[in-house]
Amino acid sequence: ASDIERELLVKELHGHAVRAMRCPHANHVLQKVISTMPAASLQFMVDEITQDDLAKKIATHRYGGRIVQQLLAKCEASQIRDLAEALLQDAVALCCHFFGNFAIQHLLQFGTAEQQYRCLRTIEQNIGAIARSPSGVSVVEAAMQHTCSLDRLWLARAIVQDPELLPHVAQARHGLGVISQVVEVLPERECARACQVLMEAGAKLRTSRYGEKVLASLGTYGLGSVDAVGLVRAGAEQDD
Repeated sequence: ASDIERELLVKELHGHAVRAMRCPHANHVLQKVISTMPAASLQFMVDEITQDDLAKKIATHRYGGRIVQQLLAKCEASQIRDLAEALLQDAVALCCHFFGNFAIQHLLQFGTAEQQYRCLRTIEQNIGAIARSPSGVSVVEAAMQHTCSLDRLWLARAIVQDPELLPHVAQARHGLGVISQVVEVLPERECARACQVLMEAGAKLRTSRYGEKVLASLGTYGLGSVDAVGLVRAGAEQDD
């Protein structure tokens, strides 16, 4: 089909996008439209999501969530400004949602610098709730991957500030990715304290296949139990 014919076909979807997003079959039609049409031709989808305050509902839908993610990746920043704002307003809930978390991950990867900053600060300020959710841990991992070293450091410090949170993260599916980033970015003494917390929770971590992987990874970084405890004690002596 020619470009004009494709545009005419897409226009037939106008006013029906939200219903199509929720359909197990029609959502694939929208995905094809997103992948083949220019960003300007996708505005009707964004408008239908935002005009009725449906951003959260669509982002957390099994099929609709795919459309939100692809729009965030494909459209210009000016097109998805209102959509991004709506997602940011519900960022904490979306981070912890089985499907909604992917929308936040896409914002972290494809959003503007301002949107990424706001997203990171929201995660940092609500790390206790977000990192206790399996879906939230995957968002934290994405945040660590798509931000600068300074923001990674502040996020790592937020995670280790709660001694009970670190072992919880370690037992999550994406926990190893988060712990690896934490170990890499923290200064030596802070890293040693974090490792000591993990080793003290060793019995609990060994009951989880993901926790076992985290414990095994500490040796990869040269952070065995003797090394970690030694660093912590050395730091304490210096503080005295």
